[in-house]
Amino acid sequence: MSDALKANPAARYQVSGTITADLNYIRPDAAMTPEVIYSGGAAPQAYNDAYKFMAAEITDARRDPSKFTIHAQGFELVTSPTRNKNFDDDEIIKGTYYDEIADIVRDTTGAGEVFVFDHTVRRGQKNSVRKPAHHVHNDYTSNTGITRAQEAIGAQAFEKMKGRRMIQINVWRALNPIVQRSPLAYCDSATIQPDDLIPTKIHFTDNDHIGEIFALRKAAGQKWYYFSEMIHDEAVLIKGYDTDTDKVARFTPHTAFEYPDQDPAAAPRESIETRTFAFF
Repeated sequence: MSDALKANPAARYQVSGTITADLNYIRPDAAMTPEVIYSGGAAPQAYNDAYKFMAAEITDARRDPSKFTIHAQGFELVTSPTRNKNFDDDEIIKGTYYDEIADIVRDTTGAGEVFVFDHTVRRGQKNSVRKPAHHVHNDYTSNTGITRAQEAIGAQAFEKMKGRRMIQINVWRALNPIVQRSPLAYCDSATIQPDDLIPTKIHFTDNDHIGEIFALRKAAGQKWYYFSEMIHDEAVLIKGYDTDTDKVARFTPHTAFEYPDQDPAAAPRESIETRTFAFF
């Protein structure tokens, strides 16, 4: 074994460069409404027969990350170390980390006001309640982008912002020192046709809530990217909705995926995604 492999055994596995992996799309011939079911417990997500894993080429955006911006492709990598050291206590996250997220969104997007309203910590362990989501999705549709904003920031605050451009941004950060399992893939928003986005029911069985998201029907021309070996001091902004319809990214389908050549000893991916609405 070489000195390099002795120092980093994972180096023998492909965790960078262009990857071909299976992504969970909507079948091209699916006639039924897609449905995703979250158990609310440790059981993985379940899907109806509208879904099918299909191969996609995923290009490593690490080669030139400056080419990918939040308003053009719908996702953007930033270097932004966090002062927060506790990602197990929700109240500490809300009290310290949310302010950092607002600054990141403001600085990256150019928005004037940012409302941070929610977060999810995902851990890949067997007993984790929220695991990486292995289905291609955009968190909001044209309808739920508006209704969720009204709920999240409150009717009074939303009314004050009336008439201003609004965007929804998720900020995704790895909690591992380095991601070597279940990274995120992002579909370039500019390569998606409107008919590729399929309204989808999402069931949360722990609270009987049924939401609506976009899934993605696989189509020619769609281009996928990921940032290899992300570290804790980096974050990716993902645009889930934009009221501006004039040649900007509006929806950004994304999904966790698995390396076909996976180091079985690599630690499960742990991450936090924090949700915001921002106004110009």
